[in-house]
Amino acid sequence: MSFTEPISDDPEALRSRAKAALAAAEAEREAFAAGTGGSPDEVVAAFDRIVAPLDGHEGWVHVARNLHPSADMRSAAAELEQEFAAFRTGLSLDTRVFARLRDAQPENCTDAEARRVGERSLADFRRAGVDLPEDQRAQVEALQAELVELGQAFDRNIVEGGRTIRVEGGHAALDGLPSDFLAAHPEDADGAVTLGTDPAERLAISTFANNDDVRRQMHVAALNRAVPDNLAILPQLLAKRHELAQLLGYRSWADYITEDKMSRSAEEVRNFVGRVCELSRPRALAEIDELTELKREEDPQATSLFEWQRLYWVERAKQKKFDADGRAARPYFSYDAVRDGVLATSAELFGVKFNKRDDVPLWHESVECYEIEKEGQVIARFFLDMHPRDGKYKHAAMSGIQSGIAGESLPQATLMCNFPRTTASDPGLMMHDSVTTYFHEFGHLLHHLFGGSQRFLSHSGIATEWDFVEVPSQLYEEWAWETGVLQKFAVHHETGEPIPADLVAKLRAAEEYGKGLHALVQMVYATICLEFHDQDPAGFDPVPEMIAIRERLLPVPCEEGTYMIASFGHLHGYSAMYYTYMWSLVIAKDLRAAFSGDLMEPGVAQRYRLSILEPGGRQDAADLVQDFLGRPYDFSAFEAWLTA
Repeated sequence: MSFTEPISDDPEALRSRAKAALAAAEAEREAFAAGTGGSPDEVVAAFDRIVAPLDGHEGWVHVARNLHPSADMRSAAAELEQEFAAFRTGLSLDTRVFARLRDAQPENCTDAEARRVGERSLADFRRAGVDLPEDQRAQVEALQAELVELGQAFDRNIVEGGRTIRVEGGHAALDGLPSDFLAAHPEDADGAVTLGTDPAERLAISTFANNDDVRRQMHVAALNRAVPDNLAILPQLLAKRHELAQLLGYRSWADYITEDKMSRSAEEVRNFVGRVCELSRPRALAEIDELTELKREEDPQATSLFEWQRLYWVERAKQKKFDADGRAARPYFSYDAVRDGVLATSAELFGVKFNKRDDVPLWHESVECYEIEKEGQVIARFFLDMHPRDGKYKHAAMSGIQSGIAGESLPQATLMCNFPRTTASDPGLMMHDSVTTYFHEFGHLLHHLFGGSQRFLSHSGIATEWDFVEVPSQLYEEWAWETGVLQKFAVHHETGEPIPADLVAKLRAAEEYGKGLHALVQMVYATICLEFHDQDPAGFDPVPEMIAIRERLLPVPCEEGTYMIASFGHLHGYSAMYYTYMWSLVIAKDLRAAFSGDLMEPGVAQRYRLSILEPGGRQDAADLVQDFLGRPYDFSAFEAWLTA
């Protein structure tokens, strides 16, 4: 079994291998369309093979667009992504392929997995518009191509639109920031400090800077980093999605995109968001009142809490109520120690080994490659691209590269994050929030890799409903709070002492503070994504709509002159489905109960891996959960947590 090799630094080589993969997939498509006869099982298996030549090559193109340091490589990858998308759109509208699969009657497959692939694929064909007249199918293809280009431009503007702020007061104006942060951001000849809007700097300023104006400057710069370009692109994106949804017979894009998810409809999403708002609002309002009162101790005239102040005053409240200072934990979380800790925890929990590979070509000197070994066999490979640089994806995510096919190829993936880097002069200290993010993204990674190499490519990797994909990642965050887990790797970078249990307990208690406000903020984002995609965008102006949603749901004023929707990448990537995070959290909280004793108990972890992670897309998500819990999931654990 094999891996597709990593990308080189040559745009022509990238084009050559991608186009060869597309040509091979096109040959498979034509052979299938021209084929005759065969049992339902044989026809479904042949259909599943059509896109097999793309597996690995398409993923590497995505990596190149988001992570490669060369602008020429990123540009070539963006063009190739459009070609891959065009092929998939063309396949989804190919009446010949659809007819052969339909006529084979997949419902009569003797193999249950083949039957699932066939029946779901027929549903996907119909959702894609294969039954439309030829001229309308051509419209669908054109709209899909336009949406790919608009989405790429939207993402690119966020990545390339990073801004800086100049703090004229220098380190004195950065009071509250840890000493290592100040050392990494020296004053210039004029005594000023220049800061960027990348996540590590933005989070540090938003959480710890005592200077309110500095926090406001960072807030404005970060929210406006893709202005004005994305304010022009977003209405086009919404309009094209609505046009496509209506062409396919749906009232709105929100109805279309949720139909095959666990939620099944935009109305169900709206009901879910409303329920979370109802549960979280009393606690959120009480927290806002408390934070405003705390702010009033320093500013007696304060009557409200602004968005750029929220994280800062939540941190101050945690210090006051729980004697928990996030800065106190940072010395225990150097990047290298956290990386090694996440790997060691995962190895022990799931009974695997992680072997570093220094002989695999990489696209940047800071990237690392590892392979997963289970019972003496290599089963997967992954890459860690974890530190910020110009032109790179700006947030934290897992990107599947190769899904794998049993007996033929193995899964690959990469993490793409923006954490500090450990060097000889800088320990690369992380906030505990970033440690949690590391576990979160590694949860995605394990889901993709353990779920890879199925018999059917359609089932390989993270192939569950979209609103389930955050469950394994959100569940794995729990390990970032377990004292026994942390003390194995979280050691002081100077003394080598493990993190004190009482500090972990304080951080855990403090973490619960602000969860009502956090949930309500998440529902603001979910509502923006839903409402933007659940109406006719003709004459629709996203900016006042964004402000109206915020004012309706969240009593935290929207800063005039800021446009968070321009830098909100989920409006492209998740469209109407930002609710996914909270929907998945409901399920994750229910799954957490199964680990009620020792989180490192291998029996439960083994059962979780076999029931939830390894099946890939072989079952509906609700059935996977029922297999693990022995009952359907419910809302009770989440509700108890949110209202406690």
